[in-house]
Amino acid sequence: MGTKLRGILQELAGDDTRAVALFGADGQVIEAVTKGGGHDLHRVAPDLAALLKVGAYCARKLDGGDLDHVTMTTETVAVLAVTIGPGHYLASVLDAGGNVARARMQIRRRKAEITEELP
Repeated sequence: MGTKLRGILQELAGDDTRAVALFGADGQVIEAVTKGGGHDLHRVAPDLAALLKVGAYCARKLDGGDLDHVTMTTETVAVLAVTIGPGHYLASVLDAGGNVARARMQIRRRKAEITEELP
């Protein structure tokens, strides 16, 4: 399981990507790939899981349907957090100005494959 997931995450990590991680609703990282060090998604995954849960709650209150993704941008990074399946999320940390749309499209294309590999 882990080897295939790791391979998928490595393929999702484009030139403008610093880190990618798949994690559960509890914030426990299932698999992660980090490029260049310094962006350990193990530390922030519980917070991202909480953010996605709150986002899903808000979407339901707005009768907006299921939450697909949340994007955050700062001066130095962009974070894309995507709902993969019930209780599973994928986060990608990109350089500021990185191609978030490309990252989102690539994740969407691989979503079924990732879901098949979930524990």
